[in-house]
Amino acid sequence: MSKYLSSLKNAIKLHWKVVVVTSVGFVILYYLSLLILTMLRFGEVPNYVTIHDVFGTYKLIYEGTPSLIDAYPIFIAEPWFETGYKNPNYYGVATWSFMLIPPKMVLVLIMGLFLGIFLSLVKYSKKIQCAIKPDKRLYAAAGMGSAFISLTSATLTWVVCCATPSWVVALAMLGMSASLALWLEPLGTFLTLAGFFLMAWIIVLQLKRINHSGSELVSNN
Repeated sequence: MSKYLSSLKNAIKLHWKVVVVTSVGFVILYYLSLLILTMLRFGEVPNYVTIHDVFGTYKLIYEGTPSLIDAYPIFIAEPWFETGYKNPNYYGVATWSFMLIPPKMVLVLIMGLFLGIFLSLVKYSKKIQCAIKPDKRLYAAAGMGSAFISLTSATLTWVVCCATPSWVVALAMLGMSASLALWLEPLGTFLTLAGFFLMAWIIVLQLKRINHSGSELVSNN
């Protein structure tokens, strides 16, 4: 375990820029892609922007909700930024909207951090021993983990599906029936956890490969 931690520390220390750029870049690229794809899906440009008073809203929820257990799911669903398209033909109702919700943004940032750590380990392995060839299966697992978390972190609304931001709205936009998408909504937590498990798993496997290669070098010398 100490060898793994040492390798992890060295990789991050040597390639901290990769970790930072990947973490922040993943968040920016993810939300930009989400907004652009939504605009392309509907063929509409957002015609309104709203910046919500998150902390003021949190205070009102706390004061108006007797139980913290009941207040918690309301807290985590409150957006601080919103943009979308309000159809003037339907009394200005937002037919679709894109939101930034702090808890979901944290998940996306952690996803980017995991990805950055993995890439730093890959670069570190190439630096200490060129014989360590990239394992395509790890890249595939990283892609799957990223896909799970990216999908379940989507914060979109669509009047056809539901009025609250949810990851299943993205499924409905892709062509899935609204009823089936809403039926799958409880699986969101499972998919998110599965995504983080995959990312943690590939990091551990990469550390094993680095230390295994190092042990072979010592024995051969």
